[in-house]
Amino acid sequence: MKLGYLCRYSREEVARAARLGFDCLELQAGSICKEVKPNLKMRSAAKEARAVLDDYGVSVSALAHYGNPLAGDAKAALAGYKAAFGMAGILGTDTVATLAGSRPEESTEDNVKRFARVFRPIARAAERAGVKLAVENWTGFGGELPLKSVNVARSPALWRRMFEAVPSEALGLEFDPSHLVRIGVDHIAALKAFADRVYHVHAKDTELLYDSIAEHGYYGGRPFRYRIPGYGQIDWAEFISAVVEIGYDGGVVIEHEDPVFSGERFEEGLVRGYDVLRPLIQP
Repeated sequence: MKLGYLCRYSREEVARAARLGFDCLELQAGSICKEVKPNLKMRSAAKEARAVLDDYGVSVSALAHYGNPLAGDAKAALAGYKAAFGMAGILGTDTVATLAGSRPEESTEDNVKRFARVFRPIARAAERAGVKLAVENWTGFGGELPLKSVNVARSPALWRRMFEAVPSEALGLEFDPSHLVRIGVDHIAALKAFADRVYHVHAKDTELLYDSIAEHGYYGGRPFRYRIPGYGQIDWAEFISAVVEIGYDGGVVIEHEDPVFSGERFEEGLVRGYDVLRPLIQP
């Protein structure tokens, strides 16, 4: 496995990753080229980024092409994914991370049906390109009831429906345990249950804020905050052990959204996360 973090592309960011000892990065597609379209400008930007990455000895574990593909035009979404698949190939990765999306004003049932219509052609295009689609299990909601999610792939029950609706091996998960912790799902059991669908792994922790939970419950106030690995509820030795057990050998990427280590302390957060994970990933 390789250890990295999610970020926007820049030469300076690649240099920082190399300086701190990271092996890889998950790069946001829109930071490499503002418009992810299959044209010379995009290919040139991707080739330039690849040269910088090669100079510093940093690989790309996945290309992040996030958004809400169920909210807009399905043909435009397909064109964007095809372009992202081409960019991923230039960058030397076969994994494109994404979100399933949803139309929050519609029912879950209608969103699953919409997911099938939108993602079947996307999955076929991924198969032809030799690319894996890793859908992040972000909950897609927050705040108070009634909750309206902008990501239909938010729980194991919905993952099953997602894979039944689009029966393509190109479609899998960008597995993020932090989102499962905050909704009360056993992240180790879920990881093992979907072992053959884990195509990319996010390393992010969740700290449950029990004072707020005691006052408001999980659906009001501020019940949690995301943390750097090692500063929340997750036992990272247990989690990485389970990742090894299922045979996963891709990128384990810190998604740094820790408010304690923000701003001028952002790099400190990366270093702390690195110090927790490196001995577990490459003992």
